[in-house]
Amino acid sequence: MISALDGLRLVELGRLSLHEAHDEERLARVRARIGAEGVQRNPVIVSPFGEGFLVLDGAHRVHALHGLEARLALVQIVEPPSSTESWAHLVGAAAIEKLREVETVEVSEDESRNDCLAEVETAGGMSFSLRSREQGLPAEVRALWEMQEGYPGDGEVRRVGSDEAVEPGRGEVIVRYRTFSPGELIEVVRLGAVLPAGITRFRIEERVLGVRFPLQGLRSKDIASTNADLRAFVEERWRENRIRRYAEPVVLFE
Repeated sequence: MISALDGLRLVELGRLSLHEAHDEERLARVRARIGAEGVQRNPVIVSPFGEGFLVLDGAHRVHALHGLEARLALVQIVEPPSSTESWAHLVGAAAIEKLREVETVEVSEDESRNDCLAEVETAGGMSFSLRSREQGLPAEVRALWEMQEGYPGDGEVRRVGSDEAVEPGRGEVIVRYRTFSPGELIEVVRLGAVLPAGITRFRIEERVLGVRFPLQGLRSKDIASTNADLRAFVEERWRENRIRRYAEPVVLFE
């Protein structure tokens, strides 16, 4: 059987620690989809953290399951990451002036400095950097929240890979955020804080998708029995030849 399937597990929602917040509109869509389908389609990606797990990807699924009165979440347990990446946000050009007015950040066009929180690129080729006026991780987290509050309220935030060659179109800007190390993310959790939604990104060597485990099972109070059901569920689909492993990049419609 494919080794990544060994990492599938059902764990109590209370054992999952989030380092990133959620977006209310996206959460509503995820919760509605899970409720309508009656399944958790994709596992939450986690790594061991203390007595529980740190959520690397899937904050919206975790919140959605809470809202659907689940007790458990389907997770894929992976090794703690050695590095992280970040998402870039494609937003309306009205964000430019609002970002410049955020009191907790300073604007700079000095590209030689490497301590920026984010770089902003416009369709006209102009770019500038945003840096926290105060040093330290707590100050940077506060600044990031205020920066995202400066996004235009009349448009969707589109996530793109920070390394993707995407240029902003007319009426758009790209905000490219700095990466946070795994140690910094753990410190954010220990501070009792979360980063704004959609900043951190992790590359998972073998990400399991499309499991579709029944929501009813996630409401069970017997975790041992339900994990046995999960194992039987996976083995049955393996016997039925309904599991595929793809090595090439995948474009996913959410």
